[in-house]
Amino acid sequence: MKILALDFGGRRVGVAFGDSEIGVAAARNFLVNNSDLLDNLAELVEQDKIEKILVGLPLGFSGETRQTNSTRDFVKKLEAKVAVAIELVDERFTSKIAETNLHAAGENSRQQKTLVDSESARIILQEYLDSKLTPRYLGDSNN
Repeated sequence: MKILALDFGGRRVGVAFGDSEIGVAAARNFLVNNSDLLDNLAELVEQDKIEKILVGLPLGFSGETRQTNSTRDFVKKLEAKVAVAIELVDERFTSKIAETNLHAAGENSRQQKTLVDSESARIILQEYLDSKLTPRYLGDSNN
């Protein structure tokens, strides 16, 4: 199954693609959160034959936040625009993990700002894919 993951933000939306058969997620260029966002996402869904969309849900330590509500509103609009299943997933700590990953990869602070949203989306998707993978039978251990 082809899956699109999104890290919704006020200015940018991080984007990652993955396939449950392969089990690997890849970050793509972010999308600008403007009046064309929903049309751009609908085009991605159609072009890449996406079967499921994951949207990171920002939850605070004490529950829902203003950004949580904005994300839920975005998802309602997206559901009206595309005919694929949309699932909200907890995205706590993904931005911090993304920043750490990018720093370890040698990206400077300026580069990180443009990459962190899509890296966060990649982490959301990779964690989802990892949770769905089941161990494969590797044969008799007595051999």
